[in-house]
Amino acid sequence: MSRVLLFDAGGHSTDRLYELVMSTCSAVAVVDSSFSQDEAMMALKRSRALVIGGRRRASATVDRLVSSLIHGSMDGGKPVIGICYGAQIINNLMGGSLEVMPRRLRGFNHVLLDPDDPAFRGLPLDHARFYEARARRIRKLGRGLRPIAWSSSGGIEAFKGEGVYGFLFHPELSGGAGVVIMRSVLHHLGLV
Repeated sequence: MSRVLLFDAGGHSTDRLYELVMSTCSAVAVVDSSFSQDEAMMALKRSRALVIGGRRRASATVDRLVSSLIHGSMDGGKPVIGICYGAQIINNLMGGSLEVMPRRLRGFNHVLLDPDDPAFRGLPLDHARFYEARARRIRKLGRGLRPIAWSSSGGIEAFKGEGVYGFLFHPELSGGAGVVIMRSVLHHLGLV
């Protein structure tokens, strides 16, 4: 049984996300849009959690498959972690919405953190710099979600809910702070 199922949505840093999750969990399976819905759901059934990475291009096919995986995870009581696109689609599925930002974020961004959230245990300060590559921000946060990180340029940068974490920045491209966050989240969710 895999501890984590990673959905490769075609993002530019999926390999780095895989390495980061693998370095903590050691049992990671990967599916992508070449899998049928039945195949992807079977892989999810054999996993304890779902991680969804970023993507480069919009795709209705990917959105449908990811939506099914998220619903399957939540219905099965399995944790879900979304990165960039993954966080955005989780928010939308939970009744939230996005808006296009006046200026695309690309590069490192200063982010304020909720120091009481377990995701940020191990970071010495209540802020850090994280890599971002996105053009949308959260306009309305979905039901049952609460913000745990913010920035002046990107709005809500991270959120959590029951068994759910979403990061609009890329921990896998953010150096040591990103490593700390992913390891803390995986540990907090009981996957380590």
